[in-house]
Amino acid sequence: MPAEYRGAYLLDVARAYLHTGDLRGAARALVDADSVAPAEVRWRPLARTLIADVARAQPAPAGVARLATLVGLTR
Repeated sequence: MPAEYRGAYLLDVARAYLHTGDLRGAARALVDADSVAPAEVRWRPLARTLIADVARAQPAPAGVARLATLVGLTR
């Protein structure tokens, strides 16, 4: 399966985790998606929304905080 498809799948997994309230699972799926297909995570609007939602958790998971900085959601 192409990396873009795996990245898109992992974004869907992250969204499912977020809908069930599992922030750790969502964070893990986002970080995995970024390692598989960075362009999918850094440019898709869905990914930016998911990163923002997970990054709002206090404290934000380290991998997601890094992603939020990379996509320009934080400074």
